[in-house]
Amino acid sequence: MRVLITETAIKAAVKRAAEADARQELADKDTTGLRLRVTPGGTKTWLWGGRDQDGRPRRFVLGQHDAMGVSEAREAARVMRQNVQRAGADPVAAAKQRRAAARDAAKGINTLSALLDLYGGPKPPKKGEQAAPEDTASVGEKPKPGPGAKLKSWPECRRRIEHVFAEYLGKPLTQLRAEALLMTADMHDSEKSAAAAVRYLRPVLKWAAAKKYVAAGVADLHKRVTLVRRDRVLDREELERLLPVLSGSESAYARAMRFMLWTLARREEVGRATWGSVDLEGKTWTIATTKNGQPHVVPLPRQAVAFLASIKPTKAGAEALIFANRNGGPLANWDRAAKAIMAESTTEGWTRHDLRRTGTTMLGDMGETPDILEAALNHVAIRSPLAATYNRSRYRPQVAAALQRLADALEDISKAAPQRSR
Repeated sequence: MRVLITETAIKAAVKRAAEADARQELADKDTTGLRLRVTPGGTKTWLWGGRDQDGRPRRFVLGQHDAMGVSEAREAARVMRQNVQRAGADPVAAAKQRRAAARDAAKGINTLSALLDLYGGPKPPKKGEQAAPEDTASVGEKPKPGPGAKLKSWPECRRRIEHVFAEYLGKPLTQLRAEALLMTADMHDSEKSAAAAVRYLRPVLKWAAAKKYVAAGVADLHKRVTLVRRDRVLDREELERLLPVLSGSESAYARAMRFMLWTLARREEVGRATWGSVDLEGKTWTIATTKNGQPHVVPLPRQAVAFLASIKPTKAGAEALIFANRNGGPLANWDRAAKAIMAESTTEGWTRHDLRRTGTTMLGDMGETPDILEAALNHVAIRSPLAATYNRSRYRPQVAAALQRLADALEDISKAAPQRSR
């Protein structure tokens, strides 16, 4: 028999359940399918019961009376009825899926981190660590490597994604929502870093949506900021403040930045440099993996050779990183280190790539020809794509002379710094 459920009717049902030591159930006269179950101990649970799209009788819990009043329960029952009978929803199955996703996430399966592994390949283990088992870095059953595996820039893309979207790395993919991801990007302290992370994550999610790993709407991320091509170059006064800090610091980051200025190399290339890639007697550094796919032999100026000789460990393995963290692993806190160096040198607003641009500009101002600068930067086309087809020379002797001129100029600026401060 259906009754109009009110607080008075609920109190009466609680009393009957306690006296009879038996469960009581009220069916609401106002809302079809809404029921309140009352136990002898006084627990009051809202339920909705009805038939689903296939005609099967179903019953679902809506909540507890202590947290949900009568009017709220009626609204919840109407929503449940619409979802089950019209939209075909199955809250029980959905709850099972959520629990299964949570169990998988605890094992590292079907998470954003695992998806990044699939897209670009798993991250190499840190020194002293073992590689993760295959079943903890996969979504589904051993799919083919994703497009990111072919991108030389993928490690940096992944680092940026992980930095901005760190809170999502261990969450199930079923919990990813485009609006939540964009809100996280909007709240990030660096607008440009967030814009880059969104730009790098979008193709990952589109690829995942095509494979049904995530819902299609998750990939609907929009560019947050229009990035402007940088043209920042440090002037002489800034270098006079910066160079003494770089040369006087024992920080691996400062040493790496100093090496970037001498060699015009990219940050990623310097960060991957190993002792086995350096020939101190031959005064060369070979970069095996480069942005253009062509190995690059860098002639080292005498200042760089002396510097490397002074910091080389007695027993340095060929695979040991030249610029490593305390555990021998790759440097990962570049932004923090750069800010500390800026504060100490009273400079601001430059990035590691700006050091490469600064050195190149200095050589141009000293009269170095564009083709030698292009060769020093290891660009594919020197002077023009057509010329690169017929002229395969990398002008190593001329590049060696140019880099030595640059190192000498930097040394002169560094020596002038103390005189300027007096």
